[in-house]
Amino acid sequence: MHVLFLTMALVFNAMANILMKVASSKGALPGNATITEKLFGIYLSWPFAGGLVLFGLNLLCYTFALSRMNLSVAYPIMVGVGFTIIGIASCFFFQERLSLIQMMGLLLILVGVTLVAQTSSGS
Repeated sequence: MHVLFLTMALVFNAMANILMKVASSKGALPGNATITEKLFGIYLSWPFAGGLVLFGLNLLCYTFALSRMNLSVAYPIMVGVGFTIIGIASCFFFQERLSLIQMMGLLLILVGVTLVAQTSSGS
């Protein structure tokens, strides 16, 4: 059950980050807009509100997972897999490009996360 909650936390976190990126893009008002108009354009948007809700759900699920997992295992999985999900999602949603070096880095992160997770299950 703790793996399910960690997985849900990962998905909520990735989705929240994507929505925050969408919100920050929507806040790009014309250059003559005041800083207040730009900030309200971001913070009063549905993507920002949705991102906050998803970050809250992430926190709830991650806390539940931590109550049944070692932090030394859960945190590397959360961060490493989160990097990978967001890196790949940014390519699809925002047409960002990953260089070959970045792709190799993500692969190495996943290998490291796999080793951390395997080590913990074998202990």
